[in-house]
Amino acid sequence: MLPSSLELKLAITNSAVRYFILSRPHQQIIFFGNYTLHHINKNDDLAFRFEKIVERDEILQLGFGTTVVGLDTPYSLAPAELSYMLKGYTQRSQKFSGQELDLIFDNNSEVESAAGRLLKGPALRHLNSTFIALLPQYLDENSDRLFVNVSQTYVDIIRYDSTKKLQLMNRYEFQTATDFIYYVLLCCEDFKIDREKTELILAGEVDIQSKIYDMCYRYFRNISFIQKPESMHFSRAFDMFPKHLHFNLYNLGV
Repeated sequence: MLPSSLELKLAITNSAVRYFILSRPHQQIIFFGNYTLHHINKNDDLAFRFEKIVERDEILQLGFGTTVVGLDTPYSLAPAELSYMLKGYTQRSQKFSGQELDLIFDNNSEVESAAGRLLKGPALRHLNSTFIALLPQYLDENSDRLFVNVSQTYVDIIRYDSTKKLQLMNRYEFQTATDFIYYVLLCCEDFKIDREKTELILAGEVDIQSKIYDMCYRYFRNISFIQKPESMHFSRAFDMFPKHLHFNLYNLGV
């Protein structure tokens, strides 16, 4: 398999550097790499650690056909026609086909510079752009759904209305499962969400044995983990890999 037929999907965050490799002809994930990071206090620290990882990882040095780099910096949403006025000089904006909003997110110039030096023509995206691009496909007329993406230190809560327009995509930092459910319930109250009827769909770093799942089960009747898109495939080595984990990364750029 030629490297030119492969796509690198890479996330660079303060807690980890992770990547998936996609075989584009087969639309199949064939490899996953994961480096956990600690004590990252500055952008310079993250850029330095990323550079050292690339130097040691021979796979990351392949000449991929395409490369998409996902950042996870603070973000906001803005009407597309106004985003140029709201975007600061240290921020980027990302547009979406058929959407009336832009995703505005903070630059990380040190990391972006390192990625530009070490990788072949990387396209920069925000990790949450995956949700804006794909979640409307998970909606239908007969169901009401609330999407929750869980990380180690934050939760993204995402809500669409009955016409598939994005109502809410907010990030909340938390330390405990009690903190986590507080923000979820707060959004339910604000948007008049019926927890008896609404399906809670979980993505990210959560599993059925976690305290977060237990807390969700206490307050919601219907809970499920997000499934991979039908068009995305995984090699047999990923049979046991939970497909809701890093959903926003392996679908990045779709």
